[in-house]
Amino acid sequence: MIRQAALYLASPDEARAARLRVGGRPLAVRTILAVVRAGARRVALPPALRGAELEAAVAASPRARAAVVWLDAPGALADEPTLLMPATGLVPPAALAGLLAAGPGHGLGESLATGAPAVIADRTLLAAVMAPLAAGAPLGDELDRALKAHAPDPVPGWFVRVTGPRAAAAGEERLWRDLGSPIDTRLDVALHRRLSKWVTRAAVAAGIAPNAVSLTSGAVGLAAAAAFAGGATAAALVGLGLYLVAVVLDHADGEVARLTLTESAVGEWLDIVLDTVVHTCLVLALGQAAATVAGGGLGAGVAAAIGVVASAVVGKVWPPAPLTAVDRGLLDALTSRDGFYAMLVLFLVLRLVAPSLLPTLMVIVAAGTHAYWVARLALLVGRRGRAGGPSAP
Repeated sequence: MIRQAALYLASPDEARAARLRVGGRPLAVRTILAVVRAGARRVALPPALRGAELEAAVAASPRARAAVVWLDAPGALADEPTLLMPATGLVPPAALAGLLAAGPGHGLGESLATGAPAVIADRTLLAAVMAPLAAGAPLGDELDRALKAHAPDPVPGWFVRVTGPRAAAAGEERLWRDLGSPIDTRLDVALHRRLSKWVTRAAVAAGIAPNAVSLTSGAVGLAAAAAFAGGATAAALVGLGLYLVAVVLDHADGEVARLTLTESAVGEWLDIVLDTVVHTCLVLALGQAAATVAGGGLGAGVAAAIGVVASAVVGKVWPPAPLTAVDRGLLDALTSRDGFYAMLVLFLVLRLVAPSLLPTLMVIVAAGTHAYWVARLALLVGRRGRAGGPSAP
C-alpha cells in the first residue's frame, strides 16, 4: 500500500485552476482530502499552492494537517514509491484507494490521456521528476516523457481534469451524480434524492455541516411521531408530511458529507442513533394512537420499538455483508424506509375507514420490525453451518 503522495501542477496556469471552488471547496483542498481519505499518510504540496484559504482549510482538518508537507521543505518526500497526483484532478477517494493499493507501474485509467495523469511512481521515476517537483515547476511534459517508455497499467475510476470554470462545473456535476447510495430504493431515486439535492445545495452554499442536517432531521422526525401519537386524522396527515421532510433531510446529510469530504465516525454514529430514535418513537406513537382510538395496540407498539432497537444493534454489531446478492437484497428491503411509509399510510387509511383494526395493524408492525434482526441472525447461522459442514466430494 502506497502511503506517500505529491501534488503537482501539469501546466503553468494550473495554480489558478487549483483554487476554483468545486462542491463548496477549493479544488486543491478537495484533492488533498481525497488523497488522505484514500490512505496516504503524507501529501507533499508544491509551493505555488500556498495561500491563506488553502492553508486555513488544511489546518481545519486534523487528518489533512497531520499529512501535509511542502515540497520546498528539506526531506519533504521519502525515497519510496509515491502517488503523483495532479492538483487539478478531481477523483473520488475510492478510486485513489484502488490506485494506492495497486502500487508502482499503475495509473488511474481516465487520467492517462488528459496530460495530467495520476500515477504511482517507483523510486526511479520519482528521482527523475524530483527537481522540478520540489521547485513547483509544471510537470506535465516531463512526466509525459518519463511515462512513454513504460506506460502505466490502468486502474478503474473516474477522473476530471479541471483547467477552468467550465471544467470545474463539469466536475461538480460528476460529483452530484455520485451522491446516491447503493441501497436507494425506487422511491428514494424518484422522490427523496430529487428533493434532498436542493437541501444539499443550500447547506453547502451556507457552510452548514452534515451533523447539523442530521440533528434537524432527527428533530423533524420526532415532531412527526408526536403528531401521530394523539390519534387525530388531521394530525397524522401532518405527521406523514413531517416524516417525508425528515427522510429528505436524512438523505441530505450524507450528500453534504460526501460532497464536502467531511464523512466521519461521529457523523455515522449520529445518523444511526437518530434514525433509531425516530423510528422507535414512531412505532411507540402509533401504538399509543391505536390505544387511544381503538382501546388496544400499545403493547404491540412497545414490542415494535424493541424490534427497531434490536435491528439497529444487530446491524451495527454484525456489519459484514451477506454472501449473496439475494441475501443483500432481502436485508436492504427489510431496512428501507418504504416499509415505514407503507405502515404510516396504512395507519391513516385504517384510522379513516376501520379504526377498530388499528390494534391488528400494530401486531403486524411489531412482527415486521423484528424481521430484519431475525433474518440477519438466520443468515449468520446459515453461513457458519455451511462453513463447518462436510466438504463437497
